[in-house]
Amino acid sequence: MAKHAQVEGVGEHDVVPETAFENLKIIDCDSHFTEPPDLWAARAPASMLERVPTQKTVDGKTAWYLDGEVWSTTGGNTIQSGHQKVLGSHVVQPFDDIDKSSWAVKERLDLCDEMGIHAQILYPNGVGFASNHVLSIEDLEQRRMVLEIYNDFCVDIQDEGNGRLYPQAMLPIWDMEFTVAEMTRLLDKGMTGFTLSDKPEMVGLPELWEPYFEPMWDLFNESGAVANFHIGAGMSRAEMEDIRGSRDKQAKVGGQIESVELPRPIPARTPTYWSSFGHQRRLAIHATQMYMSNVRIITNLCMSDLFDRYPKLKIVSAESGIGWIPFILEALEYQYDEMITESDEVAYAQRRPSEYFRDHLYVMFWFEQSAPAKLIEEVGVNNVLVETDVPHPTCLYPSTREHFARVLAEVDPAVQRRVLQDNAAELYGIAV
Repeated sequence: MAKHAQVEGVGEHDVVPETAFENLKIIDCDSHFTEPPDLWAARAPASMLERVPTQKTVDGKTAWYLDGEVWSTTGGNTIQSGHQKVLGSHVVQPFDDIDKSSWAVKERLDLCDEMGIHAQILYPNGVGFASNHVLSIEDLEQRRMVLEIYNDFCVDIQDEGNGRLYPQAMLPIWDMEFTVAEMTRLLDKGMTGFTLSDKPEMVGLPELWEPYFEPMWDLFNESGAVANFHIGAGMSRAEMEDIRGSRDKQAKVGGQIESVELPRPIPARTPTYWSSFGHQRRLAIHATQMYMSNVRIITNLCMSDLFDRYPKLKIVSAESGIGWIPFILEALEYQYDEMITESDEVAYAQRRPSEYFRDHLYVMFWFEQSAPAKLIEEVGVNNVLVETDVPHPTCLYPSTREHFARVLAEVDPAVQRRVLQDNAAELYGIAV
């Protein structure tokens, strides 16, 4: 960094000295690592090469193809070759124009150094934020292979990242025996967290608090691994591709879930935007609403007995912001007092919703200007993390460190350290 780093369009009053947070190792708790062109082809056995996702560029647009059809886009990528951020777009096209920092370890670490970031928690990108696109594969053998190869890729990234990059692997939730086996395998390889769908019922599975998921939660509780719910992780493949504007027709979601005796009906989806809007406006509206999409998972978790059954469970709400958290917690407490009156309902959970939040949940911010300094104490000093969302459209690039210095300028240094470094280091087991 230059002695006084400055971003185009930022005034002198926003110039931040190089020494800002000089004794802190900032941990970015939500960024995305784009799937490289050879992810599956380089790892699949020769007999299965024709059955794995393959990247192709047609008419200047790159996508992932599976079984001869478009399976997914390359995901959100707005940092162009040469480290130029492109506005007004969800993805730089074609893939060759995307900066290597989106998908290559060395270049990602160089980008982290440029932004003043010590370590990153990495989520999937084009493949979906949990197992969205994997669940769209109807053949179970093929689905299993695609997921296992992706998770092997995550292990490789973490090993190559040398204590600075921590991918969150995906779980095969359609088969609980396989889920436990895959979790165990990856934990033995040093993985510390997993990304989950917040709406498994959208693919015919039980809800997360039901007995079906108990073996998974047992392992999370025993191992100390982090369960991550990234916004949009419960979206179907069709929804994701509709938002990205990359599909002309609705994709099929999942197939028969063999591990569930009677798959439940899949609810119809309702667009979050007015369909008559243009693509950019639809994307902006959807992205804004997605920040609060985790209201559903947070409120349900805090009203359940899940944390009574699994007292060491730690859950992260990724890319959800914090400005709305105090209101939701206050509303949840109010509704709890007004609505929960019957003896069996009162006895259902041992603690109040806000207590569960305080002891088990983590939230994060990035672009917010006023909320962090005002609300950190109210949300909970030990419950707040930071993120950049690199390389997505709303990512904090290139002014990451400067932004955090501005919004946390009046915050006590001990709190700065906890929010920027210590909370994440303790949660994910990152050396600082």
